[in-house]
Amino acid sequence: MNVISRVREPTAWVNSMVTVIKPNKIRICIDPRDLNKAIKREHFPMRTIEEVISRMPDAQVFSVLDASSGFWQVNLDEESTNLCTFNTPFGRYKFHRLPFGICSAPEVFQDVMSQVFEDLEGIEIVADDILVWGKDDIEHDQRLEQLLQRARDRNVKLNKDKCQLRKPQISYLGHVLTSNGLKPDPEKVRAISEMEPPHDKESLRRFMGMVTYVAKFIPNLSVESAPLRALLGKGVQWEWDETKQKSFQKLKEKITKTPVLKLFDVNKEVTISVDASSQGLGAVLLQEGAPIAYASKSMTKSQQNYAQIEKEMLGIVFGCERFHEYLYGQKSINVETDHKPLEAIFTKRLYQTPHRLQQMLLKVQKYPLSVNYKPGKELYIADTLSRCSLAEMADNLGEKAFEIAQIQMLPMSNEKLIKLRQLTVEDISLQTLVKYIGEGWPETRSELPVCARPYWSYKHEITVNDEILFRGDKVIVPLKMRRDILAQIHSAHFGIEKCKRRARDVLFWPQMNAEIEDLISKCEICNKYRNQNTKEPLMPHDVSTRPWAKIGADLFEWNGKDYLILIDYYSGYFEMAHLPNTKSETVITNLKSQFARHGIPDTLVSDNGPQFSSNCFSEFSHLFQFHHTTSSPYHPQSNGMAEKAVQIAKGLLTKKKEDGQDPYLALLEYRNTPRDDILGSPAQRLFGRRTKTRLPTSERLLQPRILKPDTVTKRLAEKRQMQKTYFDRQARPLAQLYPGENIGMQTEKGWVPATVTSRTGQPRSYIVETLDGTNYRRNRKHLRKTKENYDSLKELDMQLVDPESEERDMRENTETNEEIRRSSRLKTKPVWAKDYVM
Repeated sequence: MNVISRVREPTAWVNSMVTVIKPNKIRICIDPRDLNKAIKREHFPMRTIEEVISRMPDAQVFSVLDASSGFWQVNLDEESTNLCTFNTPFGRYKFHRLPFGICSAPEVFQDVMSQVFEDLEGIEIVADDILVWGKDDIEHDQRLEQLLQRARDRNVKLNKDKCQLRKPQISYLGHVLTSNGLKPDPEKVRAISEMEPPHDKESLRRFMGMVTYVAKFIPNLSVESAPLRALLGKGVQWEWDETKQKSFQKLKEKITKTPVLKLFDVNKEVTISVDASSQGLGAVLLQEGAPIAYASKSMTKSQQNYAQIEKEMLGIVFGCERFHEYLYGQKSINVETDHKPLEAIFTKRLYQTPHRLQQMLLKVQKYPLSVNYKPGKELYIADTLSRCSLAEMADNLGEKAFEIAQIQMLPMSNEKLIKLRQLTVEDISLQTLVKYIGEGWPETRSELPVCARPYWSYKHEITVNDEILFRGDKVIVPLKMRRDILAQIHSAHFGIEKCKRRARDVLFWPQMNAEIEDLISKCEICNKYRNQNTKEPLMPHDVSTRPWAKIGADLFEWNGKDYLILIDYYSGYFEMAHLPNTKSETVITNLKSQFARHGIPDTLVSDNGPQFSSNCFSEFSHLFQFHHTTSSPYHPQSNGMAEKAVQIAKGLLTKKKEDGQDPYLALLEYRNTPRDDILGSPAQRLFGRRTKTRLPTSERLLQPRILKPDTVTKRLAEKRQMQKTYFDRQARPLAQLYPGENIGMQTEKGWVPATVTSRTGQPRSYIVETLDGTNYRRNRKHLRKTKENYDSLKELDMQLVDPESEERDMRENTETNEEIRRSSRLKTKPVWAKDYVM
């Protein structure tokens, strides 16, 4: 039929694809909800039954024919074809025939069919039903032959199974056409006329609620209903006698006849009120609050196991299909339901809904439905009909194909499938759910047994198929199977988020995410080889307000020689000195020389090298009266200014060695290079003047000129804030640690178990103790929370616990593990000192 073709060029519109599993085949549909909002619907009026009757006097013989896959018989033009483009896993395709779900499809189809058959006599077309009539068999047969020939010529296909040929009476547009004229269709009222009498006060109250709803259309209602109302009196014993039965019958008759039952008016708005009880479906077609037709139907045994949301959706499908001749071609249809989640379902993408709901939504896609919540106590008629449904089999909506596909597509062996069924049957919580699925859920969560309360929020999504429970399409795992499932989920030792995504894709049980987090946080292998923590927000040093108030010091090696770097935090000016060795005494001697030249700083920041953590360096800081702080081991960012100066110095030395020039000339140029117009050069900020270089410089520019400290400080603060803003875009704070907490400490060989003993008094700095009793000082960056029990590790007590108690413990401990990032290699074992930053 050339229904679809591949699309390779760009298109302005792309719809989502939805697949429906059918017996031995798959149906491809599109979800055109957004497209429908942009479509301007054509105006092609549908004929009313009165108009049809007026055009067929003396009709004695009737036939009704149905167009097979009617919409697909309508060819689309190029513009419309491109609008019906849809995505697939294999690329984009587009429909060349009118697809189901397009809001204007009924009018387009009606117009096309009318053009095909409009010149034939004795032919009436309303929606997808073609009526042929004649005053006798001969005339009828001639007209039928003409119609069939025209259908053959125009390539219109008819559905043989739905054709009714040469009948003396026939159902059409909600009425029965007979040789004697028009009769009401008994199907419209059968749900009421065959309703069983009430069997208790509760069922009588429901019936009377329905009667009260249409009371304004029933004359003398109080008289007719008096015997039944008397039976509902307080303290009156239930006794159903002949008087009550007669009253019941009279009220049913009044409800199913005029003036209560109105004739359908094609020009008025249409409402269908639907409801689903534990065993049946009820629907009533309304216009301006007056009933037009009633319908009810029992559900199959399988349908009774549907989730409540699926039962209520089934009620909408039932109502639409039962009242199809009234609804087809309507511009809008209001649906009343007492199930509020259905409002959200109708706004979701089709592919986002469970498969069974997808099938139902596709069945009603041709109707412009507007679903609105209405409390159950106000759905008098639909509620009564659903609880007094006719004892007949409901359309199974392809449920077997769905159930078989759902079970067969479970990715597990037959042995595991049998185990899943068995453990589900043995699980008290899940069997409690099965009971409520069949009998209905209570009004409040508190009425549920404790074991079922965790499922309350998902109650409308839970179904049972072949003794296995599902939440939507996801298997609900019984308690005794969860330990094995968790092990499978984490068998590849993926991280928390990947494991949670894998599990959420196909499985469900309450607290599943928390149990996965708990499992992975206790995994010894994962804990050993975890990536490093995410970086934390930047903590800049306070901006200095004058030169040489705060300096940073660091040692580095280049070309086999040792050097000392000193950098001023205010000016960015650094001194570089070659050292014969890196002993504390040598470093101190050089620092004394620098201090004699530039003055004693308020604060000196260094790393934890032995040169700076020795007793003699402590005595030196005390003698010269400056404050000495050190950064956390393996966290050079704490002394970032000195680290940056080391990089610059190494670059100068390397490049000058390459071109054979004096590195001190390069250092002189660096010190005189302005950072910007406000900050000037490092030399200007430190000395208040430019220093003479080999560049020709005027005498005036070499004169002293002090940069305003306030201006410099403000500019430095702005620069640091910009740096922090940029840095913090991919940073987040890590949770504070407390003494006694079990943690992992990052080492060169991975993460090792440790315990927090204290904080150092500096930001993000902790003292931790490893299992061998050694104490280390570490920045928070190198520590990570864990749920491992290190007391047990020390005792080598690795006994297995009972599965149920383990899962219970896992659910009680739901602390989320920290985010992780790529690791970096560490270098040397730290030496602890007492005065630190970061």
